[in-house]
Amino acid sequence: MTLSNELIESFKNKPDQSKWNYILALQQLQNAIFELEKDENDPKVLKDLSRRALDIGKELEELLTLMGTDLNE
Repeated sequence: MTLSNELIESFKNKPDQSKWNYILALQQLQNAIFELEKDENDPKVLKDLSRRALDIGKELEELLTLMGTDLNE
């Protein structure tokens, strides 16, 4: 998932605590998906869960990169 320019600009202007809360919530969601995958046997469901976990990972990577950029300014 690629973040829109509007979302990136909005994210940059949020207080640091709000940014970290969002990042942590995404990490918790990704962890919950991983837990669901453990007990799942249906290949279609596993594929959907995996795709969602990967999308969240990409979003997290983008947001953490933004956070790193903010720290370096």
